[in-house]
Amino acid sequence: MKLDTSKHFFLPEDQHLFDYDYIFSASAMWVDLGMEDVEATFDLFVRDLPKRRNFLLLNGLEEMISGILDWSFTDEEVDFLLSRKIITPKIVPLLRKFKFVGDVMAMPEGSIFFAQEPVLRITGKLWEINLMTFFLMNALSSNTIFSSKIVRSFLAARNKIYVATCSPVRGHAHEAALKFGRSAYILGSASGMVPGFARKYNIPYESKARAFHAFIKSFSTEIEALRACASIFPNSSVMVDTYDTNQGIENIITVCKEQKTKKLPVFSAVFIDSGKNLKAFINQAKMIRRKLDQNGLKEVQITVAGNFEEYKIDQLVKKKAPIDKVIMGTELVAPSDDPKVEVVLKMAQFVKNGEVHSTAKLATGKVSYPGLKQVFRKYKNGIMDGDTIGLEVERPGTPLLIDYIKSGKLVREMPTLDQIKEFTFAQLETLPEMLKRVDKEFNYDVKFSDGLDQLLAEARRVHQSKHL
Repeated sequence: MKLDTSKHFFLPEDQHLFDYDYIFSASAMWVDLGMEDVEATFDLFVRDLPKRRNFLLLNGLEEMISGILDWSFTDEEVDFLLSRKIITPKIVPLLRKFKFVGDVMAMPEGSIFFAQEPVLRITGKLWEINLMTFFLMNALSSNTIFSSKIVRSFLAARNKIYVATCSPVRGHAHEAALKFGRSAYILGSASGMVPGFARKYNIPYESKARAFHAFIKSFSTEIEALRACASIFPNSSVMVDTYDTNQGIENIITVCKEQKTKKLPVFSAVFIDSGKNLKAFINQAKMIRRKLDQNGLKEVQITVAGNFEEYKIDQLVKKKAPIDKVIMGTELVAPSDDPKVEVVLKMAQFVKNGEVHSTAKLATGKVSYPGLKQVFRKYKNGIMDGDTIGLEVERPGTPLLIDYIKSGKLVREMPTLDQIKEFTFAQLETLPEMLKRVDKEFNYDVKFSDGLDQLLAEARRVHQSKHL
């Protein structure tokens, strides 16, 4: 008997039907009403910043661009939609030969952005873009949640502590773990990377072995396990707290001295993986550092793990804890402080029979601006000094949205992960110091241009005049 494992994993071909039925029915209605050639422009943006976030870090653009270019429907998918009366017959031939031939502008991956700022602007046939609603919103949120959380830990560390990650631990799904690992690598963390990730992205990867709890418990005594580990991987990182931390460090010191006598490498790091609170970690680290130094083992580093996040790292730095590396897991791959990012895809303009119509959502608290927009950024001495969301014909700063797709063709080479990493760190260099704080919230100046305000006012006037 064989199980159908395809039902347990989200496959690339599945995403084309992963949206509400009303999305498909709306596209079918537009086609039935003779609106299949109506062109529209949509903005992809985050409505509000999550709590405690001073900025967001764009991630997932490569996924969005490749998804848009590769978007298509199989005959089986089209037949399924038609048989369930989710679509009408007239749209069927269009779906069978679906290929996006529009334009996409976006901020480069790794860009710093804020609420209401379009990170991607897509222009094409109205009914076609509508079908990508779920995909675009999900690709932005699922990746940006990770990068915007991870970056806070790196900023909190202030280059005093090396921040590493272990993406598979307690992730919500395999895909989440992969996206988390990608975000972590872009932010400089190769330690803790899974081999499959390195293989998938062809990243140079050399792991250091670790004598973790299960390995140590598989021997009669702790010191026997440590000696066995040293005989195979002498420069391992070894866990000190499987049984008793005080005895554990004594055993580690004994084995390290034995290795030195044999002129062999000693363990690279002592790993603390338990502690009820931050104070306990710091006290253990101080004790271990003192004993290592007293025994001529200053080269052995101290690594800690245990639900760490940016707030705890900030405290470790402030208290000058003798810790070299922090392994991040649960609190980054499944952030508990405020993980949601409310992404929206809103139509800003459509062209019907050669006439341009500016369109906006006017509901209180959820207003979306009309028009072909651009995001402009001002700098002062190389530091970000305010953004303006304006019409593309305006120039109140450096434009952030650049061309990626023109007439359905990729016009810009997509960067490698290392190039995205380089760009990301360059972006962080422009970040005002106050926005790097993880313990306080600060407001960065983002405003709408006069031109956009006028266009919104005109959209309100037109709407009201047609409903009097």
